[in-house]
Amino acid sequence: MSDKGLAFIFRKLGFNVQTPTGSFTAGLVGDSSPFSVLPQIKPSVTFIMVLLALSPCLFKAWKNPQPQMISRWIAYAYTCGFLFGWHVHEKASLHFVIPLAIVAAQTLEDARHYFLLSIVSCYSIFPLLFEAREYPIKVLLLLLHSILMWSGFSAQFYDGAEATRVPTANSKKKADQFGSEGNSGATVKKGFAIGWIERIYLIGLVVVEIWGQILHPLLFGDKFAFAPLMLISIYCAFGIMYSWIWQLIS
Repeated sequence: MSDKGLAFIFRKLGFNVQTPTGSFTAGLVGDSSPFSVLPQIKPSVTFIMVLLALSPCLFKAWKNPQPQMISRWIAYAYTCGFLFGWHVHEKASLHFVIPLAIVAAQTLEDARHYFLLSIVSCYSIFPLLFEAREYPIKVLLLLLHSILMWSGFSAQFYDGAEATRVPTANSKKKADQFGSEGNSGATVKKGFAIGWIERIYLIGLVVVEIWGQILHPLLFGDKFAFAPLMLISIYCAFGIMYSWIWQLIS
């Protein structure tokens, strides 16, 4: 959001904000004139925050290098840069969504995490396609993407299937590393399903979209035109924060 856009928001909220003329780069934190209300964040501050967020991953990679974890570490590094970096954009979420897609089918927890994160990432860039003729295209693409993910993960983690195999040293190591369950070489696939927190959050995405497309225009008309976009950004930010915490713990 540009400095002029922020000035418009704070004028609507009752603040007396003056902005100079000229062009500015996008982003809440970026190369623009000092904000009149928000604190000015310097690049050095965000650089330190990114390093602090990265430190657990860097320490683990240095102490115990594991080539099979490279995709996860890259995704976590990009997530830290997305959350704490200086001047980021919604499209940058693809930097950590794509690496996590590589490992999404390894465990059921990875599949659940990727299912939620990819939907949040795709929905967060909905405002970039703002023309009316583009709306049905982006909605149908997101629905198709979600259905294909659910079908693929359901086939990978189907209910009631039990495959017996001879345990090897490599399989035991992988099971220990990613927390897979097993008993004497038996692997039980429990089926793909998301938790109640993820379900509530995805329902909230639908509510946010209904509000922005239907309820807000009916109730407020052209007033507070920034509110639906701000609601999308804030709500998706909670989803990205959830992903960052999940990656940090795992």
